[in-house]
Amino acid sequence: MIRLGICTDVTNINEIAEIGFDYLEFNLAKLYAMTEEEFASVCALVDAAPIKVEACNCMLPGDIKVVGENVNAQAIHDYLDKAFARARRLGVKVVVFGSGNSRRVPDGFDTAVAWRQIGNYLRLVERHAMENDITVVIEPLRAGECNIMNFVSEATLMASLIQMPHIAVLADTYHMALGSEPLSALTMAGGLLKHVHIANAIGRKFPKEGDGERYADIFETLKEMGYEGRVSVEAGCDDFSRDAREAFKVLSALRA
Repeated sequence: MIRLGICTDVTNINEIAEIGFDYLEFNLAKLYAMTEEEFASVCALVDAAPIKVEACNCMLPGDIKVVGENVNAQAIHDYLDKAFARARRLGVKVVVFGSGNSRRVPDGFDTAVAWRQIGNYLRLVERHAMENDITVVIEPLRAGECNIMNFVSEATLMASLIQMPHIAVLADTYHMALGSEPLSALTMAGGLLKHVHIANAIGRKFPKEGDGERYADIFETLKEMGYEGRVSVEAGCDDFSRDAREAFKVLSALRA
């Protein structure tokens, strides 16, 4: 069965467990930046919680570049060593490579070279992912957030070409909607699709009943293709407790 999670601060882990969510998705860059004392406190909180941190988004801080003239492979290695070790300690199984500021193509830079640099970055990531039993999923971002890798179809092609066992694909229904990408892109990704982000495309808000979003179609497509991975709410809200409950009510009714 599809597992449901929510992207939020780790301090909300007990509340979302009580609501019914299966896991929490946290921010990897924030996890990396914590002091040892802060990280120890997070570990204690998660260890005592009924659910775990199974995924992390925000793989890279914006000052670590993977595209352009300022790519520093050693800095990337050093960052991933610490970040992935901490993620493994929390039980993370999926890390999301969106990181639009890190992969944005600078003005005047050769786009073909940028694509090769992203491929090289993912090959570098593979070792860290393998050592920590983590799958890294490529997240396409809408053109307004990043100027490269905007479609699930492109992420699928990239993952297919590099053929690394710990590199897969994420589909974010918000970015898909704003890019007018059809749900058939999910089916085309097939077994490479390992993670999903979901939100109301209008304003990127938590799912609500009757908000006009095509949640039923999304879940029907996922179930038809045999997807049994994770679906995380990644969105803004007006009242976290209220909106998280409403989102779980809407999505849990569709995953069965």
